[in-house]
Amino acid sequence: MAAIIAGSTSSLSLYRASTMIATCSRRMMMMSSSSSNNTASLSRRRCRRSSSQCSLLNKNCSWRHNSSSNNSIGNHQRRMMVSTTSRQINMKSTLQRPHLPNNRTTNKAAATSTTTIRTILSEATLESLLPRSPTLRHLVNTLNTSLLKPRPLPLPRYISPQHYSFTLSECFGHASFILVAASYATEDFLQLRIMAVFGSGAMLLFTYFHPHGRVLWLPLKWNLLFITLNSYRIGRVLFQRYMADQLGEEWKNFREQHLSVLDNVDFYKLISIATEETYEEGDVVMIQGTANPKVRIVIEGELEVLRDGTLTYVLEKGNFVSESGLHAGLLLSGSMEACGSIVVGPPFDYPSGEKKQQQNNHHDNNVQKKSSRRNKVRVLTWDRTELVQLLEADKGLRNSLKAALSWDIVRKLKTQRHMLVEGRVKDPTSWTKKREDQGISRYAAILQNMLRLPPEEVQAMSQELNKYRLIHHIDDADHERALAKCGWTKEEFRLGRQEKQDEFEEDDDMDEFESVRWRKVRRFSSKVVRTLLQ
Repeated sequence: MAAIIAGSTSSLSLYRASTMIATCSRRMMMMSSSSSNNTASLSRRRCRRSSSQCSLLNKNCSWRHNSSSNNSIGNHQRRMMVSTTSRQINMKSTLQRPHLPNNRTTNKAAATSTTTIRTILSEATLESLLPRSPTLRHLVNTLNTSLLKPRPLPLPRYISPQHYSFTLSECFGHASFILVAASYATEDFLQLRIMAVFGSGAMLLFTYFHPHGRVLWLPLKWNLLFITLNSYRIGRVLFQRYMADQLGEEWKNFREQHLSVLDNVDFYKLISIATEETYEEGDVVMIQGTANPKVRIVIEGELEVLRDGTLTYVLEKGNFVSESGLHAGLLLSGSMEACGSIVVGPPFDYPSGEKKQQQNNHHDNNVQKKSSRRNKVRVLTWDRTELVQLLEADKGLRNSLKAALSWDIVRKLKTQRHMLVEGRVKDPTSWTKKREDQGISRYAAILQNMLRLPPEEVQAMSQELNKYRLIHHIDDADHERALAKCGWTKEEFRLGRQEKQDEFEEDDDMDEFESVRWRKVRRFSSKVVRTLLQ
């Protein structure tokens, strides 16, 4: 069949070439005829060789010839007639239509011949793209032959009387779209990425070994880019899971007991940017009224929180220190003013039913242990700005940490209630007043940090600020007190700016606008880069 098609193709080429030759010869003869007529009518000279050729076609010439010219013209006419006759005979044999396949050829043979032609074309196209290495050339040729080999599709005649064929390259093209469609229906991040890589890989084979014989470079390059990005994300997730599994038993137990809302990978992300600090009994962790750029969590020991020298509450294992609105979604970077002092006091047991029963049963032993045991505190410390950047980049981690901080607030409130029950608070009235002052001071520190931001960002955080006020029962009077402590009025806070008396106020505003604009551009570009790489 391939030989028949090759013969048909060559006959068609000869037919087209002979047609072009005949057309050119006719045009040349017409041009020669016109030139001979003009020469005869003007000068009546001896006809040249070109005019004698035209005289064979034009028999109605009216001018006379002498005997010598008649003899030469006659001889030339005979030569021209012989050459013209032989040319016509050759042209007739050449102009015969090539042998075409019979119309009775079956559909199966037609489909097979079409696929064979495509295979031949693809082999000719890939010949220039083959690598220089003999091994790679053999591999590419093998893949090209196997992927573009026509394979019959066995369909029963009651389904379709026609015969169909397919190639493995076409199967890879269909599989690519099927995998991409299936990836949209998955909820797991890793499964989606893996299916996207396999789908892009199948499309890569389809575009390189295309059935039409040409490499589709545009989709091939884009699929290479998609495979690279998704492979990086898959490798990053697998690496983080591996590193999370390599954490020690102490960290795994701590997560299960106090941060169970975080999965292993999220907990590893927090641990990876934290540093461990150790304090002994009598050390001061934080001083009231100073700037604090850190966020901490207690992993061992107990801390005392003082407001103007009065014990307000105690921080135990698993409690966060100086979270300052993170539980409400206030992602404030930089330093926060400390609303109280944090010190490492002498050890004491937290009042719980289980510990109380143990204290009653072993009172003498506990007294002896208290006299000999010293309080040692270990904390994990994060830089607030670095932690906020991590939370902004990872939405899942941000939601999980907010849930953990909400549970932490509940634990702190229960601890304060047990302090009243156990008699740790000597003056409940003064203790309540100090707790209220501490809450207002904490809210004022949050406002002070927010007011350093541009008005647009303050307005964007208004919803989170209202949530914080609702959680901590900050009414309008407390809100005005906190604003007054920051040097702002309620109207200025609503407008988002303070009244300035400086004569260069407009220039300062313009400089502030430019800095805010460039800050937004940098933040947006950094978010785009983190989104692509994470």
